[in-house]
Amino acid sequence: MFCPNCGKQIKDSDNFCRYCGNDLRNEVSTCETAGESDIEEYKLPEDDGEELVLYDIKKHWMALFWPVVLTPVFFIYFWTVFLNTHSFFSWVIVLLLLLPIIYPVLRYNSDKIIITTKYAHIKLGVLNPEEIDIPLKKLDMLEVSQSAMGRMLDYGMVSFSHKSERFDYGYIKAPEELQYIIDNPARFVHEALEEDNGSPV
Repeated sequence: MFCPNCGKQIKDSDNFCRYCGNDLRNEVSTCETAGESDIEEYKLPEDDGEELVLYDIKKHWMALFWPVVLTPVFFIYFWTVFLNTHSFFSWVIVLLLLLPIIYPVLRYNSDKIIITTKYAHIKLGVLNPEEIDIPLKKLDMLEVSQSAMGRMLDYGMVSFSHKSERFDYGYIKAPEELQYIIDNPARFVHEALEEDNGSPV
């Protein structure tokens, strides 16, 4: 369903638009009609045009939950136990504590989803990252999902298949914004370019 006032996608159960605050309780049928007409009036830019970056998906702070929790545990163990023992077992414990601290931090900085006027450029991984370019016309292959905790804290996960492999990109911030792009990428490109052209230099 789409808001008849601002045209953005909203949930069928919403009483008010989350973007402009418009009262939707008496305008359900109007919203659906306006949404359907909006979908067909936009077209993607020509392939030979310049590729411009329109949107950079940000990761939610929950992606760093375990590093934040385990870092003080690591330092407590390091100063109270490791420095006094130096046994093989203590080295194993140190490595086991460091792995869930360092790896999520590296993934937080390396993983990328960038939406341009032509593609969704996706980068996953650290040492040997998987780089995937999905044309905007095929953007519906991306599936956005949210857990109960994700709905409370406003984060979600993107899943998609590429070359018979399934990939999951977790802890994206504001997943409803990505879902809005997936539902109608041509509309999003049109709005993003219009906003960019109308902004002061």
